[in-house]
Amino acid sequence: MDKISMIILNYNDSYTTLSLVDEVRDYECLDSVVVVDNHSSDDSWKRLQTLNGSGKVHALRLEQNGGYGMGNQEGINYAVSCLEADYVIIANPDIHVPPRCIRRVKDALDKTQGAVAASARVKDPMGGELFSYWTLLPLWKDLLDTGLVTRRLFKAMLNTPSYRLAYAGDEDCRLVDAVPGSFFMLKTGILTPGEIKEVFDKHIFLYYEEKVLGQKFRKMGLKTVLVTDESYVHAHSVSIDKSFKRIVDKQRLLHRSKLYYYKEYLGTGPARHGGGKGCIGTRPGRGVVSDRGVQDAVVGRRGASGIEMCGGA
Repeated sequence: MDKISMIILNYNDSYTTLSLVDEVRDYECLDSVVVVDNHSSDDSWKRLQTLNGSGKVHALRLEQNGGYGMGNQEGINYAVSCLEADYVIIANPDIHVPPRCIRRVKDALDKTQGAVAASARVKDPMGGELFSYWTLLPLWKDLLDTGLVTRRLFKAMLNTPSYRLAYAGDEDCRLVDAVPGSFFMLKTGILTPGEIKEVFDKHIFLYYEEKVLGQKFRKMGLKTVLVTDESYVHAHSVSIDKSFKRIVDKQRLLHRSKLYYYKEYLGTGPARHGGGKGCIGTRPGRGVVSDRGVQDAVVGRRGASGIEMCGGA
């Protein structure tokens, strides 16, 4: 029987995290829920540690903040090594996902040969449709996509229309390049043990993780699937707004991640990298960058005592 584990990353937002735990803990489709506290500076861990020993919920506290990717990676390592999860779900605390959506996403992964990741359509709390997938772009198009004006002028060429997306495992699934990091499922059995331990890029603290994952999976020859007949709700930016209240802090992280993505995943040399840096600005609040499409994130780092105890990486 396949085991599904949901990973929920927390940073100074225990109330939202506990709300999601209460919502999903009795789902029959979930075998375990792993809550990872990213060394919160408030009293989050005092609240979250009470989850241990309560059925299928496990709580881990990390020793340092190392970013969204590192925190989720520790959750993956624990779920696979200690709980023998066949599928792991990465979930932001500020989502609402029904069990039928989880089952449907797993079904899409199983029906699509070579698929490693899958998600569903995203809606806001009022039922409106949100951004649900990316097309991975070359540098010059990605730069256009970051501009407040240019992304509107060139919208038609910056993301593949849904009607042009290739079919995946069935008529209600489509192949996409990347999906939002607020909710997606990974099929661990299609990855090697080494690949599982390096799903996320530890050099990115926050932002651009989705495109990085898309690039990594594409390089591996693996597919990402979007389910079009199911959806989940995302209260966009609830968690990150609690973690980073100043716009300047968000912009600084966004700029840093964008430049790293251009250099490491789009293969920009010094000249092109410098050009990209000039276009997006070198200081927060400068240039044409916006954070459109960048999903919520919370932070964390290696060093969970729970992982040490069960012999995980």
